[in-house]
Amino acid sequence: MKIALETSSIMPLLEVTPRTLPLQQNLKSIIQKNDVEFFTDLYSIKEASQQITTSFENAIRSLEKAIKNASIINTHDTKILSVIFVKSLCENWYGREETLRWSDVIATQKIYGNQNYSNFFPIIKEELQKKKDKYFSLLRINNGVINIDCAGIQSYWATPAYIKELKFDIKVVDNKTSLEEFFLKIQSAINVAYLKETKINDIIDIYHLYSIYKDCGLKEIWSCNQKFVKRHKKYLSLVDEFKDLFDENILKINRIK
Repeated sequence: MKIALETSSIMPLLEVTPRTLPLQQNLKSIIQKNDVEFFTDLYSIKEASQQITTSFENAIRSLEKAIKNASIINTHDTKILSVIFVKSLCENWYGREETLRWSDVIATQKIYGNQNYSNFFPIIKEELQKKKDKYFSLLRINNGVINIDCAGIQSYWATPAYIKELKFDIKVVDNKTSLEEFFLKIQSAINVAYLKETKINDIIDIYHLYSIYKDCGLKEIWSCNQKFVKRHKKYLSLVDEFKDLFDENILKINRIK
């Protein structure tokens, strides 16, 4: 049995979200009942990596803002400095996401109880880098494989339960066509179908699905995005380039709830 995962079903295995436990339970069940291999396309790993990189860069900008604001009010109280940092994260465009992902660095051993205000923000920066490195360690490809070990899953949401004792491998398959080449190749067909201008970000989920079907030769994909390719079906299921992707007898899309 072969099952594909894409970005939205890989991220909950890297950090704790409300999707993590339902995904893990489905994975654990299928692993126990079947001889199963998991696959993903390389762009899913690149996309996940880019999400973390962008999020980290936003966190660093928030840190710089916190340093500036702390200087303006001239406080040396490390508790207040912690609040300033967290609020600076919240003020980002994606503040909710950044705060969930990075605010826990203030609870690390080096920060907790630290009374030396002069090295407070440098330590924050160091801890942010450490957490970013942990994400990239989880996404590291070794001999064409990503080793998923949920014991190393990162803090994100505070409350959801998750399974720590879950390990499996995901084989990474190269995308034969780059996203940019794919976009150019099908742009005219998509624009006709949608009757509007289409941007490259609009077709990333179709790109994952197309690559997994065409490049990986797989007939089942799991996604934690409940809207995964749904918006495209009405228009693209009649386009020769894509119609097989929406035929449930050919390709099964399992949206994990």
